[in-house]
Amino acid sequence: MPVIVIDANIEGQCSCIWMRLQSDVWREFTTALDVTFQTLAEAGLDPASSDDVIWRFCQANGHFLLTSNRNQEAEDSLETTIRREGTATSLPVFTLPNPDNVYQSDFLERVVEKLFDYVLNADNIRGTGRLYLP
Repeated sequence: MPVIVIDANIEGQCSCIWMRLQSDVWREFTTALDVTFQTLAEAGLDPASSDDVIWRFCQANGHFLLTSNRNQEAEDSLETTIRREGTATSLPVFTLPNPDNVYQSDFLERVVEKLFDYVLNADNIRGTGRLYLP
């Protein structure tokens, strides 16, 4: 069961993605793959947790992280953590570089397609660090 943990700064955008995953077009596929989304709180994390804590939690629990965070400004930043602690078997972080674009139907559809592509190829994308949607 692929669990995708949603970073606090894109919960609204991810609710839009989740609604699309539940649409007539994608519902059967979502159900067959047993894909679930969890907010940080639903996953048991404090939404104010530092990036390194969130990344380590996701790695330890076999969860994907979906974020728009791309900075490398501090030692506990997501990018610094990925570069410092990532291995060939680490799960990648899915990144929405332009999260507000999910409100455009064509962009949203490409995000969903790419997300499923990544989930279906989970064993082949380990160690890539960060993968972008779409």
